[in-house]
Formats: sequence, structure tokens, C-alpha cells
Amino acid sequence: MNIFINGQATDMPDNTSIDDVLQRIGQTHTGGIALAVNDMVVPKSQWAKAQISDGDKILIIKASQGG
Repeated sequence: MNIFINGQATDMPDNTSIDDVLQRIGQTHTGGIALAVNDMVVPKSQWAKAQISDGDKILIIKASQGG
């Protein structure tokens, strides 16, 4: 299936969870990350269960320090 991560098209296998997506893109450190699927924030407690569908748009936001 084809999904979009921060606007970039990415191919993922069917039956993929948010946790699977993060592992496949090499985002193993999940501290300081917020994630939305199709403009709806998904709580971290749901990432292992939340399934991604073809065409979904995932936005990953990483907190950073600075000014």
C-alpha cells in the first residue's frame, strides 16, 4: 500500500501499524514525537494497535529545543 509520511510517498505492506511504520523508517527513538494520521492525533498508547490504510497521510512531529 502507498502512504504519505510528512508529504513523502512511501510504500508499506498491508496490515501495518503505526509502530511498524516507525520501525520501517528507522524512527526507533519515540520520545518527543507526536503523530497524526489524516489530521487526527493518535496517542502513543494506540500506536501498536492503530492500523494504517492505503492513502493515509501521516504527520510526524519531533520536539526540539532552541530558540
